[in-house]
Amino acid sequence: MKKYALALIAACAFSTLGARITDLGTSPEYGISDDPQNWYEINAHTWEVFASMDGVKMLGIDADHYTTVSAECYSTGVIEGRKVGDFTAVGSFKDRGEFFGGDGYFELVYFAPTNMDKYAQQIDVFGGWKYNVTKYVDIDIGGNIIYSTKPVQGPGLVIDGMGGQTLRGDIYVCLSSRKVYVSPFALIGYDPTYDEMKVIGGFTPSLDLSEITSIKGLSIQTSLIAGYMRAQRFSGSEISTGGYWRCSYSYIQTEANLVYVYKSLRTFVGVGWAIHDGGRTAPNGADMGSDNNVWAGGGIGWIF
Repeated sequence: MKKYALALIAACAFSTLGARITDLGTSPEYGISDDPQNWYEINAHTWEVFASMDGVKMLGIDADHYTTVSAECYSTGVIEGRKVGDFTAVGSFKDRGEFFGGDGYFELVYFAPTNMDKYAQQIDVFGGWKYNVTKYVDIDIGGNIIYSTKPVQGPGLVIDGMGGQTLRGDIYVCLSSRKVYVSPFALIGYDPTYDEMKVIGGFTPSLDLSEITSIKGLSIQTSLIAGYMRAQRFSGSEISTGGYWRCSYSYIQTEANLVYVYKSLRTFVGVGWAIHDGGRTAPNGADMGSDNNVWAGGGIGWIF
């Protein structure tokens, strides 16, 4: 029954909308076939799975899944380069497994800044599908739906008098490579709620420390991301200050985490830094928070 339930979750995730930046650039791990021998060959595995019309195989019902439940905390909550919370707790459920000849993933995230008077809590349901389309290029197609406890602008800003939305979401297409050590990726996304285009690229290398330290399961996972956002309705459909709030900005965000996995336990501690050029003042003069943030974080998770 668990296998059928997980397959159903994965199927639902495939049809949802958005992107959580921490998952971008990661390689497909489940449901992938051997890479084509030549760089120019297209991997036909997913078509072969679809053409088989075998529901068990297409949904990966008999395949292994990687399922985790985790609790995390961060000294500052940052999304897409902007501060959207002071000390922030995050809880998540994630499932990955074989799906339509590729790697299907689903995640449910609860983002909870402790200062609830100033910031919004957010619930993010997102999922997608990764596939090794060629020897050197992987594709990731997905999206999300986000519910906020307060009307928010952009990635989760709460600014009185500037409208906002409690429900939003986006879709994206991402290309990455498992064959290059620095794990480069490039993404294009679109949020219809804000009429916002997103262009994001970066690197997500990981260093296995087990051989250096003799501690199996120890690694350093890092990310360096640059993004550009251009929204024609940064606060949603509500008209404020005489018209829609049009906003565009660039940002850089980087993180480094020391990760330890032992049997069914996964823990990490790390630091991060983000900066953006979107300004600190809204059109109505309200403060939008710092444009330069440093944070520390950590978490613990269980693997099923």
